[in-house]
Amino acid sequence: MNQGFIKIPISIIDSNISKNAILLFGLIQSNSVNTGYAFGSNKYYADKLKCSTRTITNLIKILIINNLIYVENPKSFRRKIYIRNNFLT
Repeated sequence: MNQGFIKIPISIIDSNISKNAILLFGLIQSNSVNTGYAFGSNKYYADKLKCSTRTITNLIKILIINNLIYVENPKSFRRKIYIRNNFLT
């Protein structure tokens, strides 16, 4: 059984962002530790959070609007999701 952890900054928890968006942020941050970016598909994240891929699309938009992440090549199969530098520790 995988015993991985995700790290979520307190400032995000204290914000008005939905709890699912916060969890997605934590997953993206966790997946980006080795490469500096996450590349999971919406289906991958939907399976992890037990929601629809459409929900993941909306949550990613929320994270972008709140300046927490940015996406390189957003329409591509090879997209890269980066955590904004102000949240890297």
